[in-house]
Parts: sequence; structure tokens; C-alpha cells
Amino acid sequence: MPSRSLLALLPALVLLLAACSDEPAAPGADGATEPTGPAVSTVALADIDTSDLVVPRVGLCDGLPVAAVEAALGGEVRRSETWADGEEARLSAEVRDVAHEDGCRFDGPARTSAAAWVFTPPVSPARAEELAESALDGAGRRCRDVPDAAAYGDPSVAQTCRSGPLRETRYAGLVGDAWVTCSLSAPRSVERADLEERADRWCAAVLSGEV
Repeated sequence: MPSRSLLALLPALVLLLAACSDEPAAPGADGATEPTGPAVSTVALADIDTSDLVVPRVGLCDGLPVAAVEAALGGEVRRSETWADGEEARLSAEVRDVAHEDGCRFDGPARTSAAAWVFTPPVSPARAEELAESALDGAGRRCRDVPDAAAYGDPSVAQTCRSGPLRETRYAGLVGDAWVTCSLSAPRSVERADLEERADRWCAAVLSGEV
């Protein structure tokens, strides 16, 4: 079954941009105002208590503010995709397969990409421990733990991996009975610290729906 495409997301993104973006404006030469770029998220993972948080296992991406997406990407969304359990999806830059999750992916300028997904079935703590061990398999990639990463549930993992010309920072963890994963990738020309900071705020937005 084909996944839902950018056409399904564009109306919602336009409305969210008008309603949710609080980006500052700068005066132009004629006195008019011009946008200065994507708004910077004020919510970080350290600000979120996941111990009593409920994450939907269906419609995870429905409430994501477009400002949070654009802040993660560093620019406007150029391509987007959502998927649900049983639908075909582009699960990574290299893999397209039938998903057993509910999720979304947004591509921006200069090969940046932000994604989030959640397992549709509930996940037990024991199963979560197994997932934590395999969630960020670094086979064929060079990975390292994100320094001082905030918890993304319990258990949770946070790593930055290098694959070819790209780096990807990914968080995954058990929030309630939902196994949630979020990721942000960008060219290696983007400083690792910048990528990890943007990923932290992107993943916070996925959990809280705020920017």
C-alpha cells in the first residue's frame, strides 16, 4: 500500500506555520518586515518529564508544529511522508520497506532529514531492554553516545552515527508502553555539536508537540 505523500501534509503544514510560528521579523529596506529564518525551539529534552507522559501510538506526527520541523531542518520542508502500520515507507535514506510503526519523515535543504516513529503495538519493559540494545546498530557506521544526553524514556539510547557523507543523531526509548524513536541527519559539514543540539530539540518536540 503506498504511503501518504507530501500532498496529504502540505495543507496542515501551511496552517500550522501560520498558527504556530513565532519567528522574529527584521525590517526590510522599505520598512516592511521579513522573516529571519526558522524559529528556534525553546523546549529541550531536559525540560520534559517522561515518567508520566503518554505518547500516542497512532497519529504521532499529527500535532507537530511546522516551526519545530523547520528548526530541525534549518529551513523549509522540501519533501515529507507519513506512514502507518502495514504501509510501505522510506524508513531510512537507504531502506524502503513495509512499516510496523506510525511515523513521518521531513526532508529539508542540503540533505537534512528529520524523522519520528513509534511502534504500533505496546512494548513491555523487557522487550524495551532488548530494543535498547539493538535500536542503534552501528554496523557499517561509526557511532558514539551523545554526551550528557537527556533521558528519552526508560530505558533509552542516544547516539550520533556517521554513514558516508552524513551524520545522524538518533534517540529511542520507552515512554509509557510506547517505543519512540526520533532522528535528525545532516551532512558532515554541519558541526556535530550543532546537529546534536538540534536533534535534542526536535526529539523534545516529538514528545511534547511544542516548539
